[in-house]
Amino acid sequence: MLDERKQVYKSLVQDTLNEQIYRQLKEKLITGEFRPGDRLVLRQLSATLGTSPVPVRDALQKLESIGALRLERTFYVPNLTPEELAEIRDIRVALEGLSAERAAQHSTPESMGPLTAHFNALAKAANNNDASMFLRANARFHLEIARMANSPILYDMIEPLWLRMGPSVRMAKAQPGRLKEAIPPHEDALHAIAAHDGAGARAAVLQDIVGCFGILAHTDDDPG
Repeated sequence: MLDERKQVYKSLVQDTLNEQIYRQLKEKLITGEFRPGDRLVLRQLSATLGTSPVPVRDALQKLESIGALRLERTFYVPNLTPEELAEIRDIRVALEGLSAERAAQHSTPESMGPLTAHFNALAKAANNNDASMFLRANARFHLEIARMANSPILYDMIEPLWLRMGPSVRMAKAQPGRLKEAIPPHEDALHAIAAHDGAGARAAVLQDIVGCFGILAHTDDDPG
């Protein structure tokens, strides 16, 4: 009986570790810490994360299964074409428009707290023309809206899109001052969700999705 309990405990600890590693790798993709073309060597990545190769391999396989990574001898971050990025944009328009409507239906003063914090971080980054901070805050803002939609199925459809596009968007170079153009649609979305205005929330999010592809339009080929 004691051996069985130890085995159950060991299994729970391993599951928790696997989930932690998976979350860390997702964050690195969403925020563009991994760049297009990066090869994720198992032992190097395990050493960086301070764990054994087993949970890292499991996480990489999971990410490969949803299209965020590809496998060719080693796992690597795909280099998306402009056509692929445009397709992701169009799918985001449909799914995130719906999530914004649902978030407006379900919003409460308490649930608005995290979204407001992400907006404030985004606005600060835009005013400072800090592209790295902007991209991180922008991703968190949109994914928080997806959480507020109170639809796990919808969230599970939206998050992989951010995993796919994060590295490519991170390579974009913001033109001086243009990040500020992203503030108004985010602010409009924030206010519409707080006011339970579903149509207004959808319109603001759609404006932002399309607009951000123009704001971050120039690719920086320097991987450094």
